[in-house]
Amino acid sequence: MIDDGWQPERGKDKAGVGTWDRGNEKFPDMAGLAAEIRRAGARPGVWIRPLQATGDSHDSWRLPRDRAFLDPTVPEVRQKVASDIARLRQWGFELIKHDYTTFDIFGRWGFQMGAALTKDGWTFASGPGRTTAEVINELYLTIRTAAKESLVIGCNTVSHLSAGHFEICRVGDDTSGTNWSRTRKMGVNTLAFRGTQHGAFYVADADCVGVTNAVPWVYNRQWLDLLARSGTMLFVSLAPDALGAAERRDLKEALALASSTHPLAEPLDWQRTVYPARWRLMGRERTYDWVGGDGAGLP
Repeated sequence: MIDDGWQPERGKDKAGVGTWDRGNEKFPDMAGLAAEIRRAGARPGVWIRPLQATGDSHDSWRLPRDRAFLDPTVPEVRQKVASDIARLRQWGFELIKHDYTTFDIFGRWGFQMGAALTKDGWTFASGPGRTTAEVINELYLTIRTAAKESLVIGCNTVSHLSAGHFEICRVGDDTSGTNWSRTRKMGVNTLAFRGTQHGAFYVADADCVGVTNAVPWVYNRQWLDLLARSGTMLFVSLAPDALGAAERRDLKEALALASSTHPLAEPLDWQRTVYPARWRLMGRERTYDWVGGDGAGLP
């Protein structure tokens, strides 16, 4: 899965410019790369932020709320989105992950919304004649149609509107390879309380295991084990310098385990903690230690 960073003019400020028709100097041949991944025995996947405006985007294409993003009610914008998604598929990518559409439309993360999804005083270019849900649904359909036979994973999407459009959904916020408490909050908690959507709305992705030297393996290997046995999707993001013999052994076992079908994981102590430690997995109960012996955990 090739994440953010392959697009041209990505920049050190981490603000790509919405150009998706070629890779940058580190990714000079995206179609060739997809073919190389396939020859290695894997299925290639790629990331895109479809509503990010390019520097030369027509002014009429831009969202009135924030000109840095594209307005999905503009027909030419939807055509651009469709062309960008179709290009990824034509390059040979079998999994397309689209990201940020909720934030780019509303200008707020979910935890910032409260009773108001976005600020007052603006409408889409098409005017107030349709609900925001209808606008989002049309965008999702555009993406799904353009992807054709490729699988689609929605990240930062509206859950119930994703159902029926996308095969996979990132159901939580990002976990972390540097901050264990974030993985516990955004990973363990997400799997426990949104895992029931797996197989009902879509395949659930509670986010990856970030294998780095910043998080002790005693913690990360438990998150890896839980995901591998959970029946949901398992992603791992690996820093090569963090892969010792123990990490390689555990990863090999976990990936093999996750490649087969299992019953959905069931948290057993979810009424008493936001980070369930007791789980029913593959017909047996397992207990994890998310905070350590002193109860303090990691920062």
